[in-house]
Amino acid sequence: MLRMEKAILMYLVLQLCLSWTSNSYCAAQTQTDKAQEKGTFEICSSFASLNPRIAFHACVAGEKVLKPPLDPIVYDNVVLNNADGYNKATGVFSCTIPGVYVFTYSLLPAKDSTDTLLWLKKNGDKVNYIHSISTAGNAQTASLNAVLHLKAGDKVWVQLQQGGPWTGSNSLCFQGYQLFTD
Repeated sequence: MLRMEKAILMYLVLQLCLSWTSNSYCAAQTQTDKAQEKGTFEICSSFASLNPRIAFHACVAGEKVLKPPLDPIVYDNVVLNNADGYNKATGVFSCTIPGVYVFTYSLLPAKDSTDTLLWLKKNGDKVNYIHSISTAGNAQTASLNAVLHLKAGDKVWVQLQQGGPWTGSNSLCFQGYQLFTD
């Protein structure tokens, strides 16, 4: 009886190992090879896999006057930049690991701006926009999300097309993170 239980246990362990190694998140490559290819990783010990942790959060630092057209807006106060996908010199997020990403951007028009428009762009194509129309002196804040499938090399940024945003107190921000890999 003990011999049969041992055989069943060995069979189950083998099946579990095979299912883990056939999982697309598990890899036969070493951690060093993967890290050199893709950047920052966290080892998931239960599956011996490598899970990317890509996220960024950046705002325009201080009170600045941004004049349209500004393509892209440079968010120079980087709060978080795991895996260094966001470039604070250019204002552009560059994808290194294909997958689905979530992006959020915000707008609070300046006091004297009555018609302000921001676009989220992917590889130069317009994805969605925030358009704030109000009377001078009134505050109207907005933020918008986008869920995008990106390939390695794809680029995402925010464009100021018209009007003028207020940039004080970290009010003009751009964030993104990877939801899952391909």
